[in-house]
Order: sequence, then structure tokens, then C-alpha cells
Amino acid sequence: MDLTEFIRSNLEGEKVLIVYPRNEVFFSMSKLIAEIWGRDRLRWYVFNEVAKRRLESSFRLFEGFAPKNVGKMLESYDEVEPGIVIAYGYHFSVFDGGFDEKLIRLLMNRNATVYFFLLRGGAIDERKERVLRDLFDSVIEVEERDLSLEKTYLYSVAEYRFPFREFSGAFSIDRDYSIFEG
Repeated sequence: MDLTEFIRSNLEGEKVLIVYPRNEVFFSMSKLIAEIWGRDRLRWYVFNEVAKRRLESSFRLFEGFAPKNVGKMLESYDEVEPGIVIAYGYHFSVFDGGFDEKLIRLLMNRNATVYFFLLRGGAIDERKERVLRDLFDSVIEVEERDLSLEKTYLYSVAEYRFPFREFSGAFSIDRDYSIFEG
């Protein structure tokens, strides 16, 4: 199984934690999720105004690669509806306190499939990150490696739902933020 097959196999209502080292991984993984599930089903959940502004500036910066309609941006748990939700910006909570209640409420929504991006070494300590992992059905960890002239990312996937699969692989990212595995 590879990363693309894994994301295709996610069930409705499943919660996936993606621990990532750099924004280019966030951009490319978001693009992969959008291509698999369809941009019209995509919702973006932001934890605060800082995350919203950062995401909006990223959309403008990458408008050559991003779709014209990037999906609906949500700022409140009450706006979350069934569909695919990419949660971004939890690490920006360092600026205005924690957003643990928002996070828990988002993850307890049975109808939304959530891809929660957590910046490695971000705003939460290691102990809290360990506990946070237990709220998810699957965890994808991505690490950066410079194995040759081109940058490579290694990933591991651990599922906490039956059939409890674990696998790993490597990918590179091209200039339009597409993922190439192998």
C-alpha cells in the first residue's frame, strides 16, 4: 500500500493526523487529498485568525497550482458539516492560548472525515502530542531527508482501526506540489 491508496481507503468519518515538517508537505498532501476526494467536497477548518490569514495568503501564493474554488473555509465547529475537512493552523494557537476544546469538538463529529495537519515541533509539547495521537484513527508521520541532490520525504502510517495496518515509504515533491512515491 502507498500513501495514495491509503487516503483512498479512508472511511467516512475517519480522523487522520498528519505530522509534517514543512509547508511544502502540507501543500502537496492537501493537493493529494483534494484530488482523491474532489475539491467540491473539501472544507478547510482554521483554528484562529492567524491560521486563516496564513492559509489565504498560501492560496494566493500558489494560485497557479491551486484550484479557483479552494473549498469552504470554516472558523467555527458549528459550521462543520458532512464531508472532507482539512484542519490547519493548530500550531498558531501559541499566539492566543490553546484550542483544545475546538479540536476535541471537531474530532468528535462523526460525519466529517478530518485530515488534521500538525506541524512537527510546533506549538505543543511532546507529552501533549502523544496524547493527541490517541484521538485519531490513523497517524501519518512525515520526515524530511536529504538522501541525494533532491529532497526526499520518508513517511510512516499507523492505523488504530481494524485491520491495524502499518507501512512506510518515501516520496518527493515536484514543482507543482504533486507527490511522487517510490
